[in-house]
Amino acid sequence: DKNNSYQAKALIVVSGGRRRHLNIPGEDKFEGKGVAYCATCDAPIFKNKSVAVVGGGNAGLETAVDLMPYADRIYLISNKTLLTGDSLLQEKLKKSNQAIVIMDADVQEILGDKFVSGLKYLDKNDNQVKELKVDGIFVEIGSVPNSEFIKNLVDTNQKGEIVVDHKTGATSRPGIFAAGDVTDALYKQNNISAGGAIIATLSAYNYLL
Repeated sequence: DKNNSYQAKALIVVSGGRRRHLNIPGEDKFEGKGVAYCATCDAPIFKNKSVAVVGGGNAGLETAVDLMPYADRIYLISNKTLLTGDSLLQEKLKKSNQAIVIMDADVQEILGDKFVSGLKYLDKNDNQVKELKVDGIFVEIGSVPNSEFIKNLVDTNQKGEIVVDHKTGATSRPGIFAAGDVTDALYKQNNISAGGAIIATLSAYNYLL
């Protein structure tokens, strides 16, 4: 952004990803005030409270399970007819008396004054807009890789993730390596990203040799 140019014999891309947002009224206003994107970070804040988790994939199911030791009531909201997450996670939800699953629902607005007090969603079964009282909302609908700046240089998949050789971190362009959430790595976790970055660094070193 400073319009500086740099020359190098190798490049390692570790620009990460960003959380996908709902882009609905109230989301930006209440981010950090009830709207959260990381259960590992924020679950303890909602001890003995009611929360909603938006997303029916693995991320949503994992978040719902992570909230079980803390929240009194967990609403898992999905805009699909069926949950798409892992069957073992689904079984944990079914056995829990804390969780309520709401299917075929499009969240339309986040409500509150200084903090989140609820949400509105469209029930696609009866086409009615309904209101749900909750103290917090976890948005778990996936992430977007920060790859826009390099997509014209290396191969990316349909999600925009940089395609790498997972043994070496090499991309389709010689001399360019990548690691972490910006790549097509299956699991998006800090420790896996760190390991991938070490692999990419060693590969870049060997490339320079």
